Amino acid sequence: MITLQDTVVAPATNISTQAIALIRISGDEAFTVINRLLKEKDQIQTKRGIFVRKLYFKDELIDEVVLTCFVAPNSFTGENVVEIACHGGILNTNRIINIITQSGARMAMRGEFSQRSFVNGKIDLIQAEGINNLIHAKNELALKIGVANMSGANNKAVIELKDNLLDIISRIQVSIDYPDYDDVEGSSTEDLTKLLEIINDQINKLLIRSKMAFKNSEGIKTAIIGQTNVGKSSILNTLINEDKAIVTDIPGTTRDIVEGQISLENVTLDLIDTAGIRSTDDVVESLGIKKSKDLINKADLVLFVVNYNNIDDKDNKEIFELLNDKNWILVVNKTDQLDDKQIQLLNQKYNNVVFTSAKNQDIDQLILKINQMYNNEEIKKNDELILIGLNQIALVEQIKAKLTTALDVIKSGMPIDIVNVDLYDAWNLLNELIGVEYEDEIIDNIFRKYCLGK
Repeated sequence: MITLQDTVVAPATNISTQAIALIRISGDEAFTVINRLLKEKDQIQTKRGIFVRKLYFKDELIDEVVLTCFVAPNSFTGENVVEIACHGGILNTNRIINIITQSGARMAMRGEFSQRSFVNGKIDLIQAEGINNLIHAKNELALKIGVANMSGANNKAVIELKDNLLDIISRIQVSIDYPDYDDVEGSSTEDLTKLLEIINDQINKLLIRSKMAFKNSEGIKTAIIGQTNVGKSSILNTLINEDKAIVTDIPGTTRDIVEGQISLENVTLDLIDTAGIRSTDDVVESLGIKKSKDLINKADLVLFVVNYNNIDDKDNKEIFELLNDKNWILVVNKTDQLDDKQIQLLNQKYNNVVFTSAKNQDIDQLILKINQMYNNEEIKKNDELILIGLNQIALVEQIKAKLTTALDVIKSGMPIDIVNVDLYDAWNLLNELIGVEYEDEIIDNIFRKYCLGK
């Protein structure tokens, strides 16, 4: 039976043909396991240190390695840990791991080292998720959030919310248990409402920050739209640096949706190249055009690609009407065919216009404009807690719902003891957010999403 008390091993680096690979052993028997691969004169006592040793298996020399040893509880996992820096290569790394599993360790599950660190109280759940965010970061914003959450710098905000909520719960409980005692400070309906509104506001701001950061880090749905043959597919290919969309001079080449993803400095874009919008009798092309129009409504950002000579024609006017209440950028392509006066006129007419030449792979203005639109200054300058895990955001939404219900109950004049039911639920959800109270099955599911060896 697999348990967290087993001694485990896994590669801490990618198994490839690199010069050096790192293999991690963690558990009570970590030193015992590694000593089984050492000559008797080279055995390592259970102590912290760095040692150069030769590994043997059945008297055969396997490799010369560097062992970095940690003694519980002074390691990442809180257990005895031996990290083996061996020569790289797929065959050599796998052979050493295989020998270690034959010597008393089992292969670690995905994320098991981080899970052990959490279970042993070395990190809380927000820090654990921060490590995962850092590893899988797609842009600078996600990196910043991952580092902040991994360090635990902002986690005290949740502790403070918990303490403040517990204080309110305690005041209400005193009022319930001692109804004739009227002198409990801050226990009046007005006082409780004010205190709860402060906490609810903090939770709401956390939720707004987190949702915004999650979307920017995971991908803004970005539709590339415009008439046929204006260079939409060329812009997609240039953005993702890949020939994903077919580019020809024949109008209507793109009849279905072509997708790609690009991570810029401030935001990740889920790009969708759509069928060119124009009047047509072609049934198949018409279906593609309908999809394009539907995608405009669903997109978070629209890149409206035009050529100078068709900006004001009938089809483009229809597209402009579809862009009401949308975030959009007017992309004037084939700008190498324009003179300075034409560019000046367009700049005067449109606030959000950029000029590109996809043919010449010149899309610098477009990238700069997108980074400016999603500069995340409010988030970047803000040192407050931000969560970008879906399960974390879901928990914050549940907390907000409980607090909102509690406020509604207080304001409606219903018995005060009913309020405490929702407040207790909110307090328990805050505990779950940092992992003070958790279900083993839920924790297993969270950590299995992590990388092997982490």
